[in-house]
Amino acid sequence: MISELRIAKRHTEYLPIGVIAKKQSTGKSLAGPFSGRIIDISITGACLLMTQVFCDKFHVFHSTRENDALFLELVIDLPPDISDLTIPARPVWISLYQQKEIKAFKMGVEFMKNPEGQRIKQFMESLARQQKKRAQWWVSNSKNMVKAPNSCS
Repeated sequence: MISELRIAKRHTEYLPIGVIAKKQSTGKSLAGPFSGRIIDISITGACLLMTQVFCDKFHVFHSTRENDALFLELVIDLPPDISDLTIPARPVWISLYQQKEIKAFKMGVEFMKNPEGQRIKQFMESLARQQKKRAQWWVSNSKNMVKAPNSCS
């Protein structure tokens, strides 16, 4: 039996986001924005569904994971409460995700900001207002999805 190792409760979501790879020292954008969705989230991290992980020779997971000078910036717009919220994050894992002929990638990220910080708390409170509706949509539309082996190819 696999035990749950997460330190914070996850909430099922389906939120559109942009993911930008940036250089930590300058804040310069290196790749992106990549379109994605948050499919579950906690105060410490999230699971993203990404249809694209390459931009030129930059791989949003591997390039960022292998270089501590880089990070991912998640850009979230959830009117009326949240407008262009940016959350710095680091990639933790990636796996192929498939539904019939459609392939995408699931990527786990951990937030770099203090999970007890005011901005993260406000964001989580905003999410809670419509969370059940978004969660029901995601669950009803992902019943037939097949999990593939951990691979990017």
